[in-house]
Amino acid sequence: MSEHAGVVKVLERIHGILSCGPGQAFFDGAVTAVAELLGVSGVLLGRYEGDARTLQVLSWYRGGFIEHNGTLPIQGTPIERILDEGHPYTCDRNAWRLFPQDEVLRTGRAECYLGLPLKERVGGEVLGIVAVYAAEPRQFTQTERALLELIGSCLAKELERSRREEVIQQLHRKLRHAQKMEALGALTTGIAHDFNNLLTGILGFTELALAQLGSERGDREETVLHLHQVLTLSQRARDLVRQLLLLGRPEESAERTCALHALVKDFTAFLRRTIPESIQIELDLAPEAITIEANPTHVQQVLLNLILNARDAMPQGGRLRLHTERVWPETFRAPIRTRVQHRPYVRLSVSDTGAGIAPDILPRIFDPFFTTKRTGTGLGLSIVREIVHSYGGWIEVESEPGQGTSFHIFWPIAEESAAGASAEAEEQIPAGGGEALLLVEDDPTILKLGQSLLERLGYRVWIARDGRETIEVYA
Repeated sequence: MSEHAGVVKVLERIHGILSCGPGQAFFDGAVTAVAELLGVSGVLLGRYEGDARTLQVLSWYRGGFIEHNGTLPIQGTPIERILDEGHPYTCDRNAWRLFPQDEVLRTGRAECYLGLPLKERVGGEVLGIVAVYAAEPRQFTQTERALLELIGSCLAKELERSRREEVIQQLHRKLRHAQKMEALGALTTGIAHDFNNLLTGILGFTELALAQLGSERGDREETVLHLHQVLTLSQRARDLVRQLLLLGRPEESAERTCALHALVKDFTAFLRRTIPESIQIELDLAPEAITIEANPTHVQQVLLNLILNARDAMPQGGRLRLHTERVWPETFRAPIRTRVQHRPYVRLSVSDTGAGIAPDILPRIFDPFFTTKRTGTGLGLSIVREIVHSYGGWIEVESEPGQGTSFHIFWPIAEESAAGASAEAEEQIPAGGGEALLLVEDDPTILKLGQSLLERLGYRVWIARDGRETIEVYA
């Protein structure tokens, strides 16, 4: 009866592990179950990082608590032996003395150790290990070893699945970035032309200001006016470069909220330089400020694709309209209710008066690699839908041949925006009182400029061009 009860307990725990769901919950449930079923104080689950020869901790059960993250060196440890040989390793006693380089064994004075490699089903590559630590000497029975192997096989499958998912996510990120670069390529002519105009203005007004200063009849007020023009044009050039850098950067930002109206205004002003003057841009934005749950870079990529598509649909000119309004779930049509949460949304509409989309083509516009253009990959709208769906939103399309097209994007509104956006305080430049500052910059022009500006504000400025000079100056 007791043996039967033990088997039932083991099966119940294994069923509980499999019911935890994928990912971290599964890992935590597995190591906890192993610790309790085998009666040990420590169970480690780690993923092998082959390039660095380290073990990435995924879940570590120690004394009733679970730890995550961290990296363990494997040199001189039983983990190294398991990974190199690809076989389980057992030490019944004196484990911490046999592997003095293993900090885990040494600090815990672990007498007993049992480690199992977690292998890929096809190919047999070692993905990681699961290891059991015990403070007292003991010999694991065949049943206990079989139990660890059974749970280990489940962990290996989950490790393989999670690694495959990480690879897919990484490929998606690269695909989105490549498509964004493709879209940016369509802007290069207009951006280069606009930047050249800015540089021409800066050079021209600078030459006029220098001429005024070198003339005996120079007008000081006119010189100041020329310099103000240089400053204005330089700020426009700076903003243009900032937008390009923001658009071109990889998806590394963890920012999850976006002030929608400020972004739409800035981005349409940026794109205005690349859109023919025959196309009129209209902004019809809701009166209240709206913050949405989305990375600003992703929102820009969505707008970039939709606006460029609208531009291409109006080669003879027309009207491009961007409209926002706050909407509630009660107003949505029945067919889309499966994606709707009980929360406010913003509807961002991008509409054009172009040729429209033919009815037989409309159902396919979001298919990857589908395009009606002579050039392009056909990934633009597919990426747009993927981005919007990833934030819990969706897209609706309305189009009539010869009448134009409207894309309606529904974004979840961030909770903190309900009270409205507060006015930004005017940035104040702090004046110095003789404090010493160390300024490091490798560009001599920027270094001289920064030194002059800081000294005018009342600071004592030390300068250095690189790390070596910094140490010399500081010493």
